[in-house]
Amino acid sequence: RDSVRSAAEMALSTALGCLLLLPPLRLPHVAPPRRCPPAVALDDADNLELEMLLDAIESLRNKVSSDAAAAAMQAVRDQRSIDSFISDLQAEVAEAGEAIERDYQLLALNIEEQSAAFGREKRNAMADRAAMLLSELEAAAPASFRNRNALVATSKDSRLRRGGTVVVSGAESELGEALSAALAGMGCRLRRGTASCPATFADPNLPPSYTLRKEYQGADAVVFVCAGVDGGRGGVSPTLLTAAARVLPSSLRRVLLLSPRGVERTLQLSFALRNLLGQLDRQRAAADALAAAARRVGAETTVMYVETAGGGSGGGDGSGGGSGGGG
Repeated sequence: RDSVRSAAEMALSTALGCLLLLPPLRLPHVAPPRRCPPAVALDDADNLELEMLLDAIESLRNKVSSDAAAAAMQAVRDQRSIDSFISDLQAEVAEAGEAIERDYQLLALNIEEQSAAFGREKRNAMADRAAMLLSELEAAAPASFRNRNALVATSKDSRLRRGGTVVVSGAESELGEALSAALAGMGCRLRRGTASCPATFADPNLPPSYTLRKEYQGADAVVFVCAGVDGGRGGVSPTLLTAAARVLPSSLRRVLLLSPRGVERTLQLSFALRNLLGQLDRQRAAADALAAAARRVGAETTVMYVETAGGGSGGGDGSGGGSGGGG
């Protein structure tokens, strides 16, 4: 008990020492409480005025409440009106879009019809213009060109008589020499013709070659050994064939044309390679022109497709083919 008492005294003394060390405590100023004014007794006039004031306030409150409710209702009606307006506007826009789509389709169809009609009109105009230009070119062309399709009926015997005059062009090759020797052995009178000529001799806009005309004059038959038949050694060029077609004599009875193989088969691979620069095409065009010219003078044309051994691709077997035609 004594120990507890001494501990309590020590704690109390310590607490008092701490309180002495602390600064003095300042309490906040507390205002004295306000007292309500004393009740005032109102007379009847004041009570009446107060009641009127309260009625005015109540009326004002009711008016404000009714105005707020009316404003809210008006806002709801406006919102509904705006929604209806937007819906109507969307419907009008959709209808206008459908109308525009229909108009666009009709316009596209109209444009297509007009373009087709315009194209037909232009094509017809171009065809008429082309026909007129062809007529003008036909009128300005030489007489030999205008009469290119005039066929003369054969009134001469195409058989070569003994002692007839034969012009051999391209006789410089071995095949040409062998052919000339065979004709000479048959009793024909041979004349050696030229194997080439300038390109101007074949130009239809220029006069025919007098030299070639004199060379073939009075001939009963003409033999052409074309280039490429005898292994590329000598031979007549396509230019000479075209030029000769312009000067064939009226005494001519037969034309023999020895042409290289492949002229009629340019789409086959072995001959297509040879025709890369159009050699075989030029050869065929010249041969056709020569055959047409021979028909006009009443001569018969025989075309033989030949290549001797060593004559290039497709010609190593020495085989040949022939075709003939006569007017």
